[in-house]
Amino acid sequence: MMFELRNGAVRLGDWLVFESLNLQVAKGEIVSILGPSGCGKTTLLRVCCGLQHLESGERHLEGVLLENATIHPEITMLFQQPVLYPHLNVSKNMALGAPKAMSKEEKKRRIQEVLNAIGLEGFQHRGVAGLSGGEAQRVAFGRALMQEPKVIMLDEPFASVDVKRRLELAAMTRTHLKQRGVTTLHVTHDEEEANLLSDRIIHWKDLVSRGKEVATDDNQ
Repeated sequence: MMFELRNGAVRLGDWLVFESLNLQVAKGEIVSILGPSGCGKTTLLRVCCGLQHLESGERHLEGVLLENATIHPEITMLFQQPVLYPHLNVSKNMALGAPKAMSKEEKKRRIQEVLNAIGLEGFQHRGVAGLSGGEAQRVAFGRALMQEPKVIMLDEPFASVDVKRRLELAAMTRTHLKQRGVTTLHVTHDEEEANLLSDRIIHWKDLVSRGKEVATDDNQ
C-alpha cells in the first residue's frame, strides 16, 4: 500500500472532526472523497500531508511510519486556490517545485516539458497576475509535478473555475497523474468531477461512520 492513515483522530477545539478513521490508497490509485463543504475533508488532507496534527493515529508511506505533523518531500498538496508568488513569473514559480539536486539545465528542460504537457507552452515568462483561474491552477499543478511526488493531495483544486473548465482540468489532471503513476487523494463536493477524475470514490459519511462504529466497539 502506498499511503495509509491508521486509526486517525483529529479534534479542532470542541469539534471532533473524525476518530478511528482508516484510509488506504494503493500505488498509482486515484481516490476521491465526496462530501459537503465544511465536513472535514480539507482537514483530512492536511493531516495526510503533515500540515495538521493527529490527536491519535498514524500515517504510513510505503509501510514506513511518518512522524506526526511533519511534511514529507514525497507528499505534496494542491489547494483550492493556486498558491503562486506574484513577483515571480510562471517559470520561476514552477522552479520552486523542483528537487534541490536538479541541475539548472535539467530544471529548464523539465519546466518546458511540464508546461507543454499541461497546455501552457510558451508561458515561461508570463507574469502570474495576468493568468486566468484555470491557467493559474495549471501552473500550480505543474509545480507539484516538478516535485515528482509519490503522493499528491488535491483539495477541490478546480473549485474556482466554471463547470466546463473544471471538468476539462479534471480530465487533464487524471491523464498526467496516471501517466506518472502518482498516488492521489482528492476531495470534492462535485460528484461529476469525482467520477471523471478518480478510480474509486468514498463518501465522507461512510468513511467517518466506519470510524465511529470502530470507536464504539472499542469502548464497549
